[in-house]
Amino acid sequence: MTAGTRTLEERDSELASLSRWWREAAAGTGRLVLVGGDAGAGKTALLHEFGRRLGDARLLSGSSEPLTTPLPLGPLRDMADALPAPLSRELSGTPDPVKVRRRLLQELREGCVPTLVVLDDAHWADEATLDLLRFLGRRLGACSAMVAVAYRQDEVGPRHPLRVLAGDLAALPSVRRLTVPTLSEAAVARLAAGTGIDPAELHRRTGGNAFFVTQVLADGGATVPATVRDAVLARAARLAPGARDALDAVACLGTRAAPWLVQAVSGRSAGELDECVERGMLTAEHGAVAFRHELVRVAVEQAIPPGRAAELHRRALSVLASRPPGEVEPARLAEHAQHADDRAAVLAYAPLAAERASALGAHKEAAAHLRRALDVLQGLPAADRAGLLEDLGRECHLADDLEAALRARQAAVDAWRETGDRRRQSGALVGLAITAAHLAREVPLGEKACDEALGLLAGLPVTPELALACAVRAKLSAMAFRSADAIAWGERLLAMTGDGTDPQGRALALSSIGIGRALDGDVAGLGLIGESIRLARAASAHDQAGLACFWLQLICVTRRWHREAERWYGEALAFTDDHGQEVWRQWLRAFHSRALLDQGRWEEAEALASEVLRTAGVDDGRKMLSMVVLGRLRARRGDSDARPLLTAVRTTMVTAEPVVGWIIGAAPALAEAAAYAGDTGQVRAIVTSASASAVEQGEPWLLGELAYWLSRADGPVTVPARAAEPYRLQLSGRPREAAVRWQELGCPYEAALALADTTDAGMLREALTAFDRLGAGPMRDVTARRLRRLGVRDIPRRRSRTVGPDGLSAREQEVLALLADGLRNAEIAEALFLSRRTVEHHVAAVLRKLRVANRAEAARYARHHGVAVR
Repeated sequence: MTAGTRTLEERDSELASLSRWWREAAAGTGRLVLVGGDAGAGKTALLHEFGRRLGDARLLSGSSEPLTTPLPLGPLRDMADALPAPLSRELSGTPDPVKVRRRLLQELREGCVPTLVVLDDAHWADEATLDLLRFLGRRLGACSAMVAVAYRQDEVGPRHPLRVLAGDLAALPSVRRLTVPTLSEAAVARLAAGTGIDPAELHRRTGGNAFFVTQVLADGGATVPATVRDAVLARAARLAPGARDALDAVACLGTRAAPWLVQAVSGRSAGELDECVERGMLTAEHGAVAFRHELVRVAVEQAIPPGRAAELHRRALSVLASRPPGEVEPARLAEHAQHADDRAAVLAYAPLAAERASALGAHKEAAAHLRRALDVLQGLPAADRAGLLEDLGRECHLADDLEAALRARQAAVDAWRETGDRRRQSGALVGLAITAAHLAREVPLGEKACDEALGLLAGLPVTPELALACAVRAKLSAMAFRSADAIAWGERLLAMTGDGTDPQGRALALSSIGIGRALDGDVAGLGLIGESIRLARAASAHDQAGLACFWLQLICVTRRWHREAERWYGEALAFTDDHGQEVWRQWLRAFHSRALLDQGRWEEAEALASEVLRTAGVDDGRKMLSMVVLGRLRARRGDSDARPLLTAVRTTMVTAEPVVGWIIGAAPALAEAAAYAGDTGQVRAIVTSASASAVEQGEPWLLGELAYWLSRADGPVTVPARAAEPYRLQLSGRPREAAVRWQELGCPYEAALALADTTDAGMLREALTAFDRLGAGPMRDVTARRLRRLGVRDIPRRRSRTVGPDGLSAREQEVLALLADGLRNAEIAEALFLSRRTVEHHVAAVLRKLRVANRAEAARYARHHGVAVR
């Protein structure tokens, strides 16, 4: 964009794409457009110009701010004045994030005219805003609306929450992606015409960055400054002293501020503030002044001497704290307090900001505020510290930062122990047990913490802490496959609920009993868990309902009850999605990827497991389960990098295997991979190592599977009495019956394995056909060799792997999509859980098949053809 005009250079293609998607949205097929580009590439200018061209369309615009801890739903608050009264009122009070999301969706569906919603600077977005985008992205298809989300591509790394969001939504039909490129040298020459500045040098110094170019041109110098910061500060230096004071105040107040607030903080007049606008340093829109770009604000802010900056923040805190209650967000007050080094104010406002963020589902932001408060708590009573640590542990857990949650909850236990408050200490211990149960290697710690809590509460009246301790102990017993203990704990808890006036306690009890019964093979137990979800939802115990949804999927998938799993999956996923429960939602998806693998839907399983891996916490059970799914799938297809994935899981599972090995399935998966590699010694070692705990647990599917893979190494084995029925049939030499049972369960690969373990040519042909259809290379080759030994000669050739219209395999398309997002080989390897050497081979294959010279050309191809990570 040229200075002072609305003329855009080299943006016709991007405007055409936006216009095409807008026409689709206006016709009732909504679109979510992710607009990426480097800082200063011109994303905001592009969307501004696009919105200007829409005529009668309704425009809603808001942006995230670069606060140390972002404001929950900040972009939506920005546009609150333009929203319908009910939604605006909801935002101004203590919003229910579920209601906010639903009301906004309803407004987009029922609006009289098509709506363009612009959310700018989404790389700074808070957790609640990202949840909102995730919610809308899955539901925009029936709306006459387009949501454009602009973000700095260079600030969004492989594990940035926005990239995680983009990965979650990539396969949805409503989602589109657009990258705003840098300007060519020709465009820079057109902009610089008549200025006396060498356009080639200008392009070289700025890299074609649209904002950098316009700032240098606006400075009016005859030479190109070494940095844009120099150009910005040169312009600021030409302001009168009073105007510069006003400019500094705006820089400290954020991206935009009301004129009265700037005057109060800076002590300067309206005229001096107006000079900043007249000189082009600030813009004035909608009753506020703002910097033209965040890069300008940062340059100005960084040039303010530290002492003066602290004084400006102190003034801002004083002015804003005197406003009527509720007018100023506690998060903004906490931000100024921190920069002003006002410890008392931080302690006063940070916990309030955390409470507000948590209520909106912005748990990462809530945790950040609590850490602020804890940083200034030195010398205060242990009880104050303990309460904040307990809150921090809960917020970290809900934010899916389980490692941090574990540390905070352990510290809370220690702090409450210091105070001597047994009840609060027991509550903290139960919280510790809940988090530990989600980190496979820490499950023993969870059991120990829960038992300690029950010991502290022994002999005391029934309390919520006791009820929760019983429920958690039941779940831990279930994880160890001690179903009778789980039922007993549930019945003890049910007795505590008395006359049924405690629906939340009854929900916990029914869930525990249902889990125990279902694990014993009683499908009716699922109904009890379902009833517990209904009671929990009615009592607004959303976390509890999410946990019960997790158990439903865990049991259905590990029992191979795939019809029941599918029945509950959609409802459970919608519930966790509506309530922003990303922890439970990702667990559900991990289990679903396992179900897809079992049902022979391998491409879907691979895509979903890969998505979970890109988002899950380190060493978290979801991550390990997804790694097992991917490792097993790669082993079955004969891909590289299967065994390293499974070995990594097995190493992590050493301390947790006796408790949750049957859930993750690392041992049988590793034995399977070793069997395909012909390493019978390794198969024997793996099975022998895992068998003792499997026998102790008596988990039928794990017992059966371990025995099956041992039989592949050693020949016929003793059939475990408690092994699941299909394995008993298979190990007893009844392959046809086993295959029929596997087919009834919806497991085509296992059915083919049963048929392949024969010398019957007809069964072997059936198995060969099934392996070919699935793309199971190793077992397909084994089966073909067995047929040849029987004298069969008309064996079909192996099918080639499916490729797309551009000749790329599914894996190569994934690599191309990440390459287009600017990831290096090492980052692609991390994102896809491949070795770096494997990625190098994939990149080379992509360049060869697309007939392009380098990664940049491949990236342009990907953007032009809409290639995205699934």
